[in-house]
Amino acid sequence: MRYSVLGIALLICGWLPATLNAAEEHPHIAAELLPMSLQTSWNANKPNLGKFGQCAAAFDSRTDDSKMAFACSIYVKLSAVAQRKAIQHCDEQREARHIKAPCQLIGN
Repeated sequence: MRYSVLGIALLICGWLPATLNAAEEHPHIAAELLPMSLQTSWNANKPNLGKFGQCAAAFDSRTDDSKMAFACSIYVKLSAVAQRKAIQHCDEQREARHIKAPCQLIGN
């Protein structure tokens, strides 16, 4: 019995650091560095983001709107979920529009 408890404790201790490091790191871009039309979209959506909402953007051109992707995740309870969903929705748009640049989270 003592060895099974020890085994379970070691299993949990080994698993815990792996889950803590499982958070995805997505690149960020400052809103000021976005093309003007994406800045307009960001400013329009920013008041609705709340505490955890996130937006993501990708662009190959600073002037051609067909080469830009923008997506926000607003109604979420965790920032990590908002980040993942914003990147996911942005990636879907990016692939549909054949944008080569990766999606980046807007903000710090």
